[in-house]
Formats: sequence, C-alpha cells, structure tokens
Amino acid sequence: MIQTLFIVLSVLLSLVSIGLTLRLNRINQAFSEYRLWAENEIERVSRTDTATGALKYSAFYDLLSSECRRAVREFTPLTLMKLDVRHLSGEEPSDAERYQVSEILKQRLSRPGDQLGRCGENQLCLLLPSTNEHAGVFAKVCHQAVNDAFTSSDVQFTLAACTFQPTANLTAEMASEMVNETLEKALNERPGEVLFHAEYTHDFNPMYT
Repeated sequence: MIQTLFIVLSVLLSLVSIGLTLRLNRINQAFSEYRLWAENEIERVSRTDTATGALKYSAFYDLLSSECRRAVREFTPLTLMKLDVRHLSGEEPSDAERYQVSEILKQRLSRPGDQLGRCGENQLCLLLPSTNEHAGVFAKVCHQAVNDAFTSSDVQFTLAACTFQPTANLTAEMASEMVNETLEKALNERPGEVLFHAEYTHDFNPMYT
C-alpha cells in the first residue's frame, strides 16, 4: 500500500514538474519574443524622425551608402531625389505640413527597397534602388501629388532628381553632392518645378576597373 502511494506521488510530482517546465518554456518564449519586438521598436524609433515619420538623415545616409555599393556590385542604376518645401511668404513650414508631405511621398513608394528620409530642416530625400533614367516620370508624379494637396496655400515644392549608373565612382557622397547641386540649380533657375538629371545607359561601360 505504501509502495503504491509512493508510486502515485512520484507520478504526480513528475506531472507537476513537466507542467511547470512547459509553462516556464512558454513564458521564456513569450519573453524572448517581447524582448526582440522591444529591441526592434527601439531601433526603429531611434532611426525615425518624429516630426515626419521619415528616416533620420544618418540612417538614410547609411542606407544610401549600402545601396550605392549594391548598385555597383549588381550593375543596377540608382535614383536619389530631394524635395525642398518652403512658403513663399518666408514662413517656416509647420510640423503638420512636413508630416503631410512625408505621408504623401510614402504612399508613392511601393517597393520594399524604396526609402524616405529627412535630409534637412525642410527637405526630404527619396532613395530608389534599381531604377533607370525614366525615373524622371516618377519624380513628376511625386511633385504633382504634393502640389495637389497644397493648392490653397503658398507652399512651394522644388524637386531635384538624379539617376546614377553603377560606375566605380558611385558613392553616397557623390550622389548626395550631385543631387544637392541639382536642387540648388532648380531653386535658382526653376523654383517650384522638377529638375531631373540622368546618366544614360549608353554612357555606361560595365567593363570598368
């Protein structure tokens, strides 16, 4: 009788131990998943500009550097755009206006690799990997979209866009410098419009060193 009772108690203790182990495993798994989510969320927030929801410039520049290297490695063109937002009255755009512009541009980015970044107090950048010289059409679509949303205000949008072929000198620094020069030219000569510059495929020789 005592031996039978001992066996029953041993079985019960084993079942309780198994149950506790399974429960602890589920708790540990849930905790690991939550920790991973929290770490990813912290990283996302640290990389995102709170006023616009776009990437901060440092994070955007890192991606631009990576995509330039990828473009050269895979022989695919890359497009970089920069949008300047300003009031004709000289008044600074509000946070609500900056956010609205950002949301409009995000809606136009349909591919996973496309990125939007804040690259100045009143400027947003668009990174479009694996594009070609016809990206100028997309630049006009983006420009028209933001203009349509602000028809009743004095906000002026000037957009510079550059498509680069995957030559050996394609770097984030070079691409940024070129799009900045294009934007400066647009602001001086064609404010409120789109200025597009493209390196065409017939100018590109993949047999570079």
